[in-house]
Amino acid sequence: MKNLIIFTILLGLCIGLSNGFHVHMIGESKVVISNQLEHNKLLKVHCNSGDDDLGEKILKIGEDYKFTFGDNLWQTTRFSCKMDQGPNFKHHQEFVAYESSWSKALEASCKWIAREDGIYFSLDGSPPANRYMWDGPHFLKN
Repeated sequence: MKNLIIFTILLGLCIGLSNGFHVHMIGESKVVISNQLEHNKLLKVHCNSGDDDLGEKILKIGEDYKFTFGDNLWQTTRFSCKMDQGPNFKHHQEFVAYESSWSKALEASCKWIAREDGIYFSLDGSPPANRYMWDGPHFLKN
């Protein structure tokens, strides 16, 4: 009987993991992207991970775009984003918007704020700090 229980648990894990199963046992992490640009500039945002492409979003001044997710079992979840702004969206930046290893919180919260002088970052409620300049080097590393 004990072997049957162990076999059933292992079989369930194998099936779940092969179907892209994500563990949400404790909570969900969140990324918020905020348009705080000036002069009625729109902000175009496109985020994706290895498993999910969230598509393009257009944010007006003062709008936020939020998405939540559970980290995968191996804590390797990573979302990258690209932001474009300005006339014909000519100013841009690509960056890693979330990585599992950044926070010890059970429900990590990353906030990215688009401003005229760059892109600001706040982790788990910390004060926002200027992290990237528009049109700067496009490293997908943080």
